[in-house]
Amino acid sequence: MIFLVHTLFFLLANDVTLSFIVKIERGQKMYSSGQLAKQCHVTLRTVQYYERQGLLVANRTEADRRLYAKDQVTRLEMILTYKELGFTLKDIKGLLDTPENYKILQLLVAQHQEQNAKELERAKKRAVKLDYLAKQLEKFQVFPGNFTKGIEFEMEKTKKLHQLHWQMIGIGLVIDVILWGSIIYVFLNHGSWWLVAGALVISVVIATVLVYYVWQHTAYICPNCQHQFRPGLKAYFWSAHTPSTRKLVCPNCSQKNFCIEVYADKQA
Repeated sequence: MIFLVHTLFFLLANDVTLSFIVKIERGQKMYSSGQLAKQCHVTLRTVQYYERQGLLVANRTEADRRLYAKDQVTRLEMILTYKELGFTLKDIKGLLDTPENYKILQLLVAQHQEQNAKELERAKKRAVKLDYLAKQLEKFQVFPGNFTKGIEFEMEKTKKLHQLHWQMIGIGLVIDVILWGSIIYVFLNHGSWWLVAGALVISVVIATVLVYYVWQHTAYICPNCQHQFRPGLKAYFWSAHTPSTRKLVCPNCSQKNFCIEVYADKQA
């Protein structure tokens, strides 16, 4: 017994925290700071911080140690729940210190629902932008656009470019119908080849107008220097191309590369 007493005094003299000592005051179980932290699965610093903010109330012993009653365990659990829901410490303190807090809680929940809905919408938009950027980088190895104007601006341009391509396909199908329809008609009905000649002229006119229209609404980005430019009509028409690039000489760096096609406003 004497040995235990000496050991206890030795520990206290060396300022070692007895975090797992449970005291019984007036028949109520009390928790040390360490025990409260362990009970609620938080760190000791968290408990100490919430006490400094006035969210937790500790009883002081003669040795100036903090002990927490059972109701503080419940209070800390409520603090953590509200914190997880995104409430500020100021809001949490107001809820805990107000006996009839139903109306306040209802208002805060409504506010956070609205805020979370907005954050979710922003997150969805960010995800769409990241997906767009990843696809562009995978496809071209460089970003085909201007970051200073924002990804949304580039996404809108890409959308318009796709619409332009679909217009080209649609008009191309019309040309095929006119040309091949006239040829089939002449073969089946032994008609005049002047009909085919007329259809050919119409097809050439439509194709010429289409090429000119597309040229007016496209620009190109050099993969070497990122310069955006519009080629002349002749260079545009005769250059080799893929569905999304065209082999052109950049007027900025003078290198000839497959430049990335982007949508542009109509040329003057």
